[in-house]
Amino acid sequence: MKWAVIIVFLFALREVNAQGKGVWTQKADFGGSNRKGAVGFSIGSKGYIGTGCEDSILCKDFWEYDTLLNSWTQKADFGGTPRTKAVGFSIGTKGYIGTGGDSTVACVTKDFWEWDQTTNTWTRKADFGGLPRLLAIGFSVRSKGYIGTGMDSSGFSKDFWEYDSKSNTWSRKADLPGVSRYAAAGFSIGTKGYIGTGLCLASPYYLRDFWEWDQISNTWKIFVLPKTTNQNSIYL
Repeated sequence: MKWAVIIVFLFALREVNAQGKGVWTQKADFGGSNRKGAVGFSIGSKGYIGTGCEDSILCKDFWEYDTLLNSWTQKADFGGTPRTKAVGFSIGTKGYIGTGGDSTVACVTKDFWEWDQTTNTWTRKADFGGLPRLLAIGFSVRSKGYIGTGMDSSGFSKDFWEYDSKSNTWSRKADLPGVSRYAAAGFSIGTKGYIGTGLCLASPYYLRDFWEWDQISNTWKIFVLPKTTNQNSIYL
């Protein structure tokens, strides 16, 4: 009996571990052309992908993924210029895309656009509060949107900005305490925002530090990650 209990326990533990790893299932291919540097966000049960670059051709098409039907539907093209390496996030039933690189003389942008899921229309909003840039991060926390880091005309950035969707205004928040960077990753959980990884100017260039931002206190806290054998990363 004792061994039977142990075997059952080990089998259950194996099942829990397997479930904990998650399972990937391939879904319908993206409805647009092959590309890189696109943006994505979700609203309710729908997912959205738009802009980006196909080879040397900049894109402005915008697509909706229906999780129930496993199908893509093209929506109204992005309201700004075709671009790549922009930022996208959602607040409520509205989606937002801004910054990125286009084919203008300056190449980097700061215009900011709102997409209404109900009417399928784009409206230009107040320009991003910082310098024009590309390869920034973006996420939303409750009714506010956030853009930070990236590559602007002065180099790599660490500034962090809040967008108030109700007043259509930008305000600068506490800078990311880590080194200036671009091509980082950002997301939110509850009232906290997170930024980590990316590229910087100093060798060894590739970053793996990970930071938490508290919306209530406007303060950053670092999470120290364990070292690995990867010598191309910076450890803090």
